[in-house]
Order: sequence, then C-alpha cells, then structure tokens
Amino acid sequence: MNSVKGTLNSVQLIGRLGRDPELRVTSGGTGVCEFSVATNRIAGRNANGEREYATEWINVQVWEKLADVCNTYLRKGRRVMVSGSLRTDSWEDRDTGQRRYKTYVRGYEVMFLDTPDGSHEPRVIRESDESLYDSSDTTVPEIEEDQDIPF
Repeated sequence: MNSVKGTLNSVQLIGRLGRDPELRVTSGGTGVCEFSVATNRIAGRNANGEREYATEWINVQVWEKLADVCNTYLRKGRRVMVSGSLRTDSWEDRDTGQRRYKTYVRGYEVMFLDTPDGSHEPRVIRESDESLYDSSDTTVPEIEEDQDIPF
C-alpha cells in the first residue's frame, strides 16, 4: 500500500462473506472481483440488559489475479481477513443527473480463514504475490460446499 507522508488509509477486516463473489472483466481484460464481508459489533443492551449485536456489511473489491483466486475459492459464509484501503468512487447518475457515491475496501491481501478439513494453515493471498502468476501453483485449499451464515 502506498501512503503519503502524514496520512494513513488502512483497513483490516475479519468476517464472513455475505454472498458469493462476483467476477467481472474490464474492457482492458483485467479481472475485478467484488464481495461483501459481514462483521459484528456490540450495539448496546436490550430492555433485559442483554447485549445486542449489529452486523456491518462492508463491500470489498480485489483486482487482477487476486480477483481470480477469490472468485474461485471463496463462497458465501466463508471467513476471511482482508487488508486494504478505503476508496470512494463517484459518478453522475444517467437517469437523474445526481452525483452518486460508492465507498468500499480495495483489498490488497486476503487470508482464507476456513479450510475444508482444518488441516491447513490459513492461506494469505497478496495482490503482489508472484505465485499468483504461476498457473502450476495449487497450494490454495479446496473449499467445501456453501454454508449458511451463522449469524
């Protein structure tokens, strides 16, 4: 991540995918994968004094080979850790002419926290990882079938 002197834009998330990743390809042939990560936070207490929790849904976008790997191995409900930076895109709505904004995390590193049989260490995938460009690398574990999100 590139930083400018005196500033910091860094995000780390640990949560579960809220939906299967969606992969698209730009007109230049670059892969872009988008998915949402659900995190929980304490939202206060109810009338009985019990803790209540709220779920935050954070949109994540990864590019290039990292997009391909995430699209292949991640599924709804899987736990991940994402490191990246906060981004905001803006555009003019074609129908209304209003300015629209979309804020998301631009992920540079994704760690798969779930493994099929629990025998593997979590796998960290970085955008700059040279092994992503070697098609013979098969060290990413297979992922089991889709599971429901437990919260």
